[in-house]
Amino acid sequence: MINIDLDFSFNNMQPEDLEKQIRILKRKLTRSEENRVLLEEALEGHIRSLRVGIEELTESHEIIKSSEARFKQLALYDTLTKLPSRVLFFEKLERSISQAEHAGCSLAVLFIDLDNFKQINDNFGHQAGDAVLQEASARLLSSVRNGDTVSRLAGDEFSVLLEALKTKSEIEIIAERIVSTLAAPMHFNSNMLVLGASIGISMYPGDGDNPDELLRKADIAMYTIKKEQETIGSFIPIDVPAS
Repeated sequence: MINIDLDFSFNNMQPEDLEKQIRILKRKLTRSEENRVLLEEALEGHIRSLRVGIEELTESHEIIKSSEARFKQLALYDTLTKLPSRVLFFEKLERSISQAEHAGCSLAVLFIDLDNFKQINDNFGHQAGDAVLQEASARLLSSVRNGDTVSRLAGDEFSVLLEALKTKSEIEIIAERIVSTLAAPMHFNSNMLVLGASIGISMYPGDGDNPDELLRKADIAMYTIKKEQETIGSFIPIDVPAS
């Protein structure tokens, strides 16, 4: 605001006094204009700073969102095979058990351990081991039905969730198909690699009513068949109970 004192009389004012007052008035006007310019510059600088701050906050928010999405991806999906992780498999199994309970139907969990994987990994290196895991994952996916869930639990252990089952024979047909598919030779750097699979099976509701119990029973069944069968590629029949 320009604050200029105009409380003086021009009557009987000498010319030199009048000129003096005019000079004073001009100086005040000049200072006021300079202050206005400085205020506008300061305001513009503040606005620029705010805009930069907003842009930085927006960029930081996008980085955080991207990091959250990446961490979620790492937690829920296996980085090597892109299959659902153990965490996601348990979440899916828990939902499927609830749905099966309301629908009054059954489901099955297959616990799969790759035979000969350690020997392949030790003899041909980790690159060969990774290639085998990726190929095994693709073969597992090709062996199950649309809607079934294939997961990598850890290392060379996989699990399959079979839903909407009409008969027990469906489970054995899929298990036999998995064993046969995985038994076909794989090739890595001109080397032929022979793999196999041992499969344990548990069923809801007969073997348990929660994910931990069903996976534990299938795991026990898998190790039972692995110890009892010397031939590569086998699964424990459903009628054999898993203790």
